[in-house]
Amino acid sequence: MKLKVQITLLFTLFLAAITSAQEDQYSFYKEQARKDANYEQSLVVVNAEDEEDYWKDQERYEKGLKKHDSTAYKVYMNEKRAAYSEHAQRCGNHCIHSDFYYQQASFYFIYSPDNQNFSKETIGLIVQVASPRNL
Repeated sequence: MKLKVQITLLFTLFLAAITSAQEDQYSFYKEQARKDANYEQSLVVVNAEDEEDYWKDQERYEKGLKKHDSTAYKVYMNEKRAAYSEHAQRCGNHCIHSDFYYQQASFYFIYSPDNQNFSKETIGLIVQVASPRNL
């Protein structure tokens, strides 16, 4: 009887260790999503070409992450959505961002790991972010 209890206890501890290791593994992506969102929300752009390059690089990063590790991608995107939502609530109509930012923000706002069939172009037509824009 003691052996069964010990085996059960060891198995439980093993599962807990695996779960903890996975959470630690993906905490990097949560932190990175927050850092990226903060950077994007405070981005001061010198010219539109540089900003377009940044957003293309960001899109490549996200596509690469999705291809390489879909779980990490989901963690990253969920955290990015949360960061953008929090910023929108804090900011209201006081913040001014570029059209590139709002296009990307709309993608993050409606991101759902269960429904990834929307293209960014479709999302741009679906979501209108009500905030002032840089002209």
